[in-house]
Amino acid sequence: MCGIVGIVHREGYAPVATSAVQRMCDAIRHRGPDDEGLHVDGRVGLGMRRLSIIDLAGGHQPIYNEDRSKVIVYNGEIYNYRSLMRDLTARGHRFRTASDTETIVHLYEEYGSDCVQRLRGMFGFAIWDATAARLVLARDRFGMKPLYTVEAPWGIAFASELKALHALGLTGGDLDWDAIDQYFRLGYIPAPATPFLAVRKLSPGHVLEWREADGATARRYWSLPVDTTTTPRDPDARILKWLDESVRAHLVSDVPVAAFLSGGMDSSAVVSSWALAGETPHAFTARYHGRGAEAADETPLAQALARRYGAKLTVVDVEPRVRDLFEPIVRALDEPHADESVVPTWLLAERIASEYKVALAGTGGDELFGGYRRHLGLLLSEWYCRTPALLRRTASALADRLPEPRGGGLGVHRLKRFLRAAPGDAAERYFDLLDRFPNDAPAFYADPIRQERSGTAARQHLREAYREGGSPGGLRAALYLDYQTYLPDDLLHLSDRIAMAHSLEVRVPFVDHEFVGRVFTLPDRSKIGFSQPKRLLRRALRSRLPAEHFRAPKRGFVGPTAAWLRYELHDVLTDELSHERMARLGLFEPATVDGLLDDHLSGRQNREGVLWALLAFSTWHRLYVEAGPVASYDPNRHVVESRS
Repeated sequence: MCGIVGIVHREGYAPVATSAVQRMCDAIRHRGPDDEGLHVDGRVGLGMRRLSIIDLAGGHQPIYNEDRSKVIVYNGEIYNYRSLMRDLTARGHRFRTASDTETIVHLYEEYGSDCVQRLRGMFGFAIWDATAARLVLARDRFGMKPLYTVEAPWGIAFASELKALHALGLTGGDLDWDAIDQYFRLGYIPAPATPFLAVRKLSPGHVLEWREADGATARRYWSLPVDTTTTPRDPDARILKWLDESVRAHLVSDVPVAAFLSGGMDSSAVVSSWALAGETPHAFTARYHGRGAEAADETPLAQALARRYGAKLTVVDVEPRVRDLFEPIVRALDEPHADESVVPTWLLAERIASEYKVALAGTGGDELFGGYRRHLGLLLSEWYCRTPALLRRTASALADRLPEPRGGGLGVHRLKRFLRAAPGDAAERYFDLLDRFPNDAPAFYADPIRQERSGTAARQHLREAYREGGSPGGLRAALYLDYQTYLPDDLLHLSDRIAMAHSLEVRVPFVDHEFVGRVFTLPDRSKIGFSQPKRLLRRALRSRLPAEHFRAPKRGFVGPTAAWLRYELHDVLTDELSHERMARLGLFEPATVDGLLDDHLSGRQNREGVLWALLAFSTWHRLYVEAGPVASYDPNRHVVESRS
């Protein structure tokens, strides 16, 4: 597990400066505190920071092929690297290390950029092929590992994190307001967009090739399977068999492994599978304190599971002192990101990283088995949108008059959002169920920002993703869109940045292309029932989890956000979103923001979603835009100029 960076110049520009690559590596030292490696040769500069997990002594990067005509820097873990290595050795390749990194560069010799098809795992890598004068960048199928790019007249630069590009001044000064509008609508920025116009994310399941004559060309190498299979005999046993196999694959490591355990079904499934493999897992769970903590606490469930399997359980106390964490979290996330689960994730990752370098997590189970309210909501909306328009408008108007509970529950808010859903295809209705800001968006932005955004970017992004997947119907539409957007750009983005900020690798057995390929194709009716999310997984786990797991309400891995904003974060919130600061920035209408604050702090409306997003964005803007980059990159010079 590492962080990678690189710059390739076109002919006619100065050689890449070692100081430039070094500065980029320094910006992501947290991703790899164990080792550093550079390859700087004329117009090519590659760098990496290493967190040593496989082949601790011999896996130093960059790694070369036999004649050093090809060089790789790599971030990730390949779980089938040993079998690949045996096959490549039989084909005559000579290995100098026992690392998964070297496996990839030899695979590339055999198959070119199609080598990604043979990799099982998570990865972001760069290969410079000197023979072909070609840079190859690749990202894993689900976007577990990140990769940012900047293409310019002088060439191309890339990095695992935005902050490495920012450290050289490569992000540019112009914001992408369509991308930022998607953030406020969805809570995250979908790939390939970033908050900066100059920077793109390589989309999951894509390979990018850059040559001087052609520039950068990206292509998709993997998609979710589109065909539906029949339900196998004894599907419960099959699910457990497939899950156990994926968990075993994800335990490949030369260092000890731990686990996140929220007490929910997915992380409990991973820990129980691990324990049944004959090992004693060490799991970590969060226990909340302060106002609203009881509703978010799943500690008793985690303790019950640990007792059943004799697992070691460490309880991490999440105190209501979140104000001290907020700015470091925003800096770590790289982009504006509004997922409230970031606070417990940060504290658990910090605690696990004090003892371990690797941890398993249950991320991805809801997206595969249909575990969210919106999955049932999308199916219900098919019926609702066939009712007369007058009835829908009346129901929505009446719901908008309902007060929202001061304690922070979102049931009324979700009802209002459901009743606003307009007729349309599944992508349209999916967006309506997710849209955080359906009524107030036009008055939210200040001029001229209001004119710089289309207002339809998020909806259009979901439409395009839906059509690329063949416009599936039913539950599959929601699951497909989750995999294309929410899973990579929200959950996996958050997991990677927060864990790696503490030099911790997170592995997710539910997000494994072999496991997903088997489960995703099962019929919708086998996965959920009427008011029964995740029916298939719940049934399969009956013999493994304590009974209380099946009676507990779904909480999600979040803290008491509404209460934090009213109390513990009150001063930070009102200072960061003050009328004076909003007027000075000139990005949002101060009066609209004042109204949102008043609604939430008075208890009249629960505005936690948009206020958390605003607080995160304002903090991000201060750190990444108002502070400015610390250096200016000039490809015609051999040094990097620091800015005062």
